[in-house]
Amino acid sequence: IRPIFAEHCYECHRGESAKGGLSLDSRTSVFDGSDSGPSVIPGDPQSSLLIQAIRYEGLEMPPQRKLSQETVKRLVDWVEQGAAW
Repeated sequence: IRPIFAEHCYECHRGESAKGGLSLDSRTSVFDGSDSGPSVIPGDPQSSLLIQAIRYEGLEMPPQRKLSQETVKRLVDWVEQGAAW
């Protein structure tokens, strides 16, 4: 999962200056979420803002283009399985 974040998300969502207050570079920051609330709710992809965003359900992340269906599935599966870091 971290390689997906590194390839597609870190440009905007890393460190203290992360856009929208969402940093995806540590376990704590992923689960704490952003200004909009928790980004990942382990076991509940439907309620996880990260999953909503990569599905383009409201937020559209990454904004340049959608992730592949395979990558989206990997992230959904990760959340369903408890989002182990």
